[in-house]
Amino acid sequence: MKKLFSCLLLSSIGLPFVSSPAEADTNYHVNNSDIIEIFKSTVSGSTTSFTKITTFDRASNNNVFFEQEGYWFDESQNKLYFQEKSALGVVTGRHWVYDLTESSWSATTISSDTSDTNVSYYTISSSHSDSISTNTSNISTNTSNISTNTSNISTNTSNIKALGEGVAGSTALTAALTALPQTSKESKFSCGVGTGAYSSRYAVGFGCASKISERVDINAGGSYVFGGSKSYGGGTLDSGVVKAGFVFKLGELNKPTQLSFNESKELKKEVKDLKDKNDEIISQNQKLLARLEKLENIALKFQSSSEMISVATKD
Repeated sequence: MKKLFSCLLLSSIGLPFVSSPAEADTNYHVNNSDIIEIFKSTVSGSTTSFTKITTFDRASNNNVFFEQEGYWFDESQNKLYFQEKSALGVVTGRHWVYDLTESSWSATTISSDTSDTNVSYYTISSSHSDSISTNTSNISTNTSNISTNTSNISTNTSNIKALGEGVAGSTALTAALTALPQTSKESKFSCGVGTGAYSSRYAVGFGCASKISERVDINAGGSYVFGGSKSYGGGTLDSGVVKAGFVFKLGELNKPTQLSFNESKELKKEVKDLKDKNDEIISQNQKLLARLEKLENIALKFQSSSEMISVATKD
């Protein structure tokens, strides 16, 4: 009789005792021999460890045995069930229960409508999905968690979209600012309007720069992006931005070659005077040329008359 039950039933032929899916690497096993022991195996990477969690006291319980493969794990109760056989190998109709939570043994009678007087129960293995479906508490918790995660995903998607639009708006704001004047070179004040666009976001900016001295310029301005601010959950990207700055010139200053306004007016006047004088000289030259032409004509006529007089005298 002892030889009949002197087998160590481990994972390959042992209990289909897998705990919750979150602990898929933990299994339970029974040594159903002269000494009945329950083990827990834990897998970590490539290492498997067996730890004994309890020993069934046969001596105090009429030296009963457990039916070969007549046991199962009720995950919803976190309990192990074993069908009892007497010392003579006869099914008694009772089951022994080991409570994993309380670490205690107890005997119970499970009702059945079988007409067999010596029935042996062989447990049919179930998948994790079946195990989960019978665990009402886990289903409720998982459903709640899934609903919460779905809501969080939706919120995160909205926040990410808003953040992306906000970043695009910030880029447009910056682009508009870069178009504004930083220094004023030719006048006391210089003002300007700038625009910027990025990824369907548009911004406009306005700013001025002023020359305080030859070495110091100041500037200030701001820009506004159309479409409003964007809230992404943890903060808000505003629709406007302002800026102010100072420009300090260090080292030797290179004098500009450009003429001042007064110098430019004087130069233009001198050029006009020179032009007028030049026009006058041209006019005088033209008059002199005309007189010279008249003198040449007179000289030609006089020369022709002299030749005619000379010929007449010879005759």
